[in-house]
Parts: sequence; structure tokens; C-alpha cells
Amino acid sequence: MKKCLILVIAVMFALIGGTANAMPIMWDVGVAGAPAHGDPDTLTGVFNQFGFDAQTTSIFYDTDATPGFSVGDTYTDTGDLRINGLIAPGIIDTEGLNQFGGYEVTATWSDLTGVVTDIDFDITTGDTYVQTSYTGGTINVYLDPGLDSVFANPGGTSPPTGSGGTGFAEGTLIATMDVVRGTGNTFIDFTGDPVNSGGNIDLLLSFSYALDDFWLNAMGVDVIDLAQGNVNWILALTDMNIDTPTNLLGVPAGALFTAHSNENGSGQIEIVPEPASMFLVGTGLMGLAGLGRRRDRKSVV
Repeated sequence: MKKCLILVIAVMFALIGGTANAMPIMWDVGVAGAPAHGDPDTLTGVFNQFGFDAQTTSIFYDTDATPGFSVGDTYTDTGDLRINGLIAPGIIDTEGLNQFGGYEVTATWSDLTGVVTDIDFDITTGDTYVQTSYTGGTINVYLDPGLDSVFANPGGTSPPTGSGGTGFAEGTLIATMDVVRGTGNTFIDFTGDPVNSGGNIDLLLSFSYALDDFWLNAMGVDVIDLAQGNVNWILALTDMNIDTPTNLLGVPAGALFTAHSNENGSGQIEIVPEPASMFLVGTGLMGLAGLGRRRDRKSVV
């Protein structure tokens, strides 16, 4: 019976752990004010992921009981993001994304927070390895018919100069996403040489707002309807590379240091199934476990 119960529990955790389902989607950009581009409708083709470029500024503070930079210190993160393409198996109709007469999709954030979970020193490169955990924050996403966003660090050249560009919070708000959790792994050179520095960030985001009839599945159904109206069941998963981060020690006053970085990455949309359905699956499995227990007892008699 113990083996049976362990198997049932393992299956339940496997189901719950894999509840999110990656979903090919498309946009109806006309809902957000973008004109038709190259064809009569304003629907993009179906895509699996979206690619983006970003620039961020992270400020680290000495907030734990240990003086100096150490595990337990916290940080805040601000940034600007621009979607640079829609990723699909073949050629896709983007309805004029980043094209003359088309539109752009951008995002901004100013309140992402996190904590340092690990620090180590790489004797090979002389860089400091920093692992972080994101704990909260909000990202707003906009569609703008005008192509006017400008990064503070034009062209993503090195070294980065951080967030603070213009034109990223303009147009129609198409989504608001809250950080559920995330991790960062970065090598930072505190001598000022960013050549060997880099890393990656992974974020799990939950929609708290999605523009009606903009986010559609491959069949043209609003993903909010697929989530039965519960917009926070819609998730975004992003994976981004950190390029050549630089830092300013003791800036601003009271901070340990400020790190600027460029990022490029991709994201995808997923939907969590109805919790009640998972409860029924779980109770069904437990019923099977009870049936197995009764059978075991009967066979012993």
C-alpha cells in the first residue's frame, strides 16, 4: 500500500507541477489602435514566442545584518523593454510590428524587488558571481502606433548605461503582469571591466490585466475566455540573457552599488487550468489509492 500511495502522490505532484500549458497565440492589434498593415484584417499570424530587447538598472542595498555586500541584501530593478519580433516555425504576418506605418510593443517597470541568495568569486575571470531571487513587482505592456521608443543606451552598445529611455509607456495598455517569482545569475566585474561579465534572468509573470480581444489563441478565442475570465490564470514566462553589466559603487547615496545591463530574450504565454479540475483529478487519484488499499487487504485474507 505504501508504494501505491507514494505513486499516487508522485502523479499528483507531476500533474500540479505541469499544469501550465504553452499556447500558440496571435494578436488583434486593431483592438489597441494599430491600423491594418498589408492585408484587410489586423490579426497577426500565430506565434509561439516573442523576442525582446531590454535595458535595466538594478540598485543593491545593504539590508541584512552583515556589513558589506552579502547574501540577504535586497535590490530594486527598473527597466524598459521593446518586443523585436514574433517567433514562429515559418514566416509570420506581424501586421507591421516595428515597421513604417505599423506599431511597436513596449514595456516598463520601476518596482521589481528581490533578494541576493548567493555570492561567489570566480578566480578565473576575477568576477563576482551573484545569484538573486525576484520577490515582486509589476510590468506594464503597451502598444503604440508610433515608432518612437528610444533606449537610454542607443543600439545596446557596451558598456550599458541603464534604463530611462523615452516612449516606452505610450499608447494603449495591453497587459499588466505581476512577478510571481524569478531567478537571476550574473557575473559582475567590480573593477569596471564588463567584458567577462554576463548572466541570465528567468521570470514567471501572472497577468493582472489583459486587453479584451487582443490576446487570442490560434483559433481566435480570447485567452481570457479560455481562462474562464480569471485573468491571473494567464502566465508569461521569460528567459533573457544579460550582456556586459557595469556597476557604480556607492551610487546612489546609501546603496552598495548600481548595476546597468542590456538584455535580450524571449517569452511565451501559458494558461493555468481551472483549480477545481485539478481538485477532481486529485480526489480521483486518491479514490484509486483507496481502492488499491482495499484490494491489498482482501488479497491478504
